[in-house]
Amino acid sequence: MKNIFTLILIGGAGSLLSGCFLASQQDMSALQGQLRELNTTITQMQANQAELASKMDELNQNLAVSNENLAQSGSQFSSLSAKLDDIAALVKNRPASSAAVDEETEPVQQPATAAVLPSDLFAEAKNHLDKGAYEAAATGFKLYIAKYPQSENTEQAYMYMGDAYIAAGQTKKGAVAYATILQKFPTSKLTPAARLKYALSIVPLGKTEEAKRYLSSVVADFPKSAEATQAKAELAKLSK
Repeated sequence: MKNIFTLILIGGAGSLLSGCFLASQQDMSALQGQLRELNTTITQMQANQAELASKMDELNQNLAVSNENLAQSGSQFSSLSAKLDDIAALVKNRPASSAAVDEETEPVQQPATAAVLPSDLFAEAKNHLDKGAYEAAATGFKLYIAKYPQSENTEQAYMYMGDAYIAAGQTKKGAVAYATILQKFPTSKLTPAARLKYALSIVPLGKTEEAKRYLSSVVADFPKSAEATQAKAELAKLSK
């Protein structure tokens, strides 16, 4: 009887162990299935990430091309503006022809004078600026503005004049040049740069709080511009 009871116990324990083993196998299979699913998900995520990186590279390349095209367009526009200024100056300075000419009277020979074209004057001043002759550059741009105040390049002339004055150590005059752009040409494409340069030019003059306001306006009004990035860096310096 005792032996029979022992056999029953052994058989029950064997069934229990067999059931546990089967359950463990099922759990292991389920776990392996989850791992395979996880690996598939990770692989898909990696593929998506690689595709996203490729698209980002393509986007950056397209942006670089667009910026290059914009720069070329700006250069072409400036060149066209200079030519229009030259034509306007030539038309303005052209001598008036007489309404009637006596057949027996020989035409009066006008003295030959070499006309100074706006583009020549602008280019000469810019050449001085590039070579570091800042006083001559500032004088050249000042003369250009005085002679052609309505030209297409007047805004740029003010900007270069301000740069020349700053480089020559005449900070106040440089600040005035930048401020003139902001005052006379409020919708100019040079506004972000003019605000930034004006802000930087008045810091040495003790106008730190005003400089901060202008730097903040660059960040607020032109957040995606290169000037905004520089303005943030300058604000961080002034806030230390």
